Amino acid sequence: MKATKIIRDVIHSDIVFDQRFMKIIDTKEFQRLNRIKQLSCEYMVFPTATHTRMAHSLGTYYVMGKLIEHFSALLLEMGYEVKNEDKDLALCAALLHDIGHGPFSHTFEKIFMMKSHEDWAVSILKSTETEINSVILKEFGEDFLIRLTEIISKAYKHQDENGIFFIISTLVSSQVDADRMDYLLRDAYFTSVTTGNYDFKRLIRAFGVEKNSKGELIIFIHQKFIATLEEYILARYYMHKEVYQHSVKRQMEGILQKIFERAKQLYISDNKIEIASIIEKLFRNEKLSVEDYLKLDDTTLLYHVSLWQENKDEILSRLCKSFIERKKFKKYTFSQDSHIQIIRFKEKINELLLENNKPPIEDYSKEYFYIEDDRDLKLYVNTKENIWIKRKDNKLLDLSEVSIIINESSISNKSECTKRVYISPEIFNLRFGLEVDLIEKLGTW
Repeated sequence: MKATKIIRDVIHSDIVFDQRFMKIIDTKEFQRLNRIKQLSCEYMVFPTATHTRMAHSLGTYYVMGKLIEHFSALLLEMGYEVKNEDKDLALCAALLHDIGHGPFSHTFEKIFMMKSHEDWAVSILKSTETEINSVILKEFGEDFLIRLTEIISKAYKHQDENGIFFIISTLVSSQVDADRMDYLLRDAYFTSVTTGNYDFKRLIRAFGVEKNSKGELIIFIHQKFIATLEEYILARYYMHKEVYQHSVKRQMEGILQKIFERAKQLYISDNKIEIASIIEKLFRNEKLSVEDYLKLDDTTLLYHVSLWQENKDEILSRLCKSFIERKKFKKYTFSQDSHIQIIRFKEKINELLLENNKPPIEDYSKEYFYIEDDRDLKLYVNTKENIWIKRKDNKLLDLSEVSIIINESSISNKSECTKRVYISPEIFNLRFGLEVDLIEKLGTW
């Protein structure tokens, strides 16, 4: 029996790892995830939401272990054997699914227009310069690494000889996967949003698997467990509504993006600005090596934001202070005919500028006082990967065809699409050299 180590977790209690996986966890590439918050700027709304990508990755490993245990028994009854190598592959993919994440979650990708974190994960795992590559090759082998990167990059979506690889891919990335099953519970706990909870153990018991007419393996949920699945779908919906798309969180991410846009503009204009070499490379649009990318974490960006608070450029300084001190911009929300309303809103700002002998704004996306945000809430997307329900008559139907709560009517009518605009009156005044607060004259919308 392989030597094991236990890591205590607030969500799943004891998580057991054998030495091979502990060697992966102890690599510097994996430890970097301890310096990246799971929920980006969410801690500015929920002060306890400071948990990390590393904690979530460990939790996803645990969830995958329970899923593999459940599916191994089901597949064995069907005459399929899930080999130890397949189990290791599933566990490793779960553990490393976020290894390529940049600072502040997906915000970093938006700021610097970077390739996706899945693509970075593949680069990190394949690089002969990384510790994690060396450990995986030594402990699991080259073929294992190839299959692992195919799963993480989502490049593998077709059925293999025995279907096991397809099952693993689905459990790593789908509408009901190990990733979501962990982060919903974890994020709900650390934000104390109780509507994000669901019955984890019962949901796992709800899964079934069978062959379709083409001989392909299909994962489904037994109809008698549909209430448990609905609870999970609703938990995901409410977490998006109350947490992931919270206006303050989205606004602070927008401010962070504006900070680095302004800093880059100053750098290109040859204004003196203190900057680390890794950020300088990003501002020059240079291609980053894996070694470069791995230097980036939340502390890298926060260091610069803190430093630039005292920059002589008032706009950059104000943006940084707004972020560090959580000084919110003024919020405007548009629900009905939001596109038309925003056009009118911008026209009103331009009218006020012209009245004060100031030039109108042509491109609002380039303005540092202005942030626009889309809030799009969907209960369930049946155009992505279907969630199949097996009825008592053994017929497989999409969830929306079976559920009373999550049906065709609720999918089309209960989605919420709103636009939010955030404006900084101080930066607006700086931009146009105004002493009178014109933004106040906009009134309510």
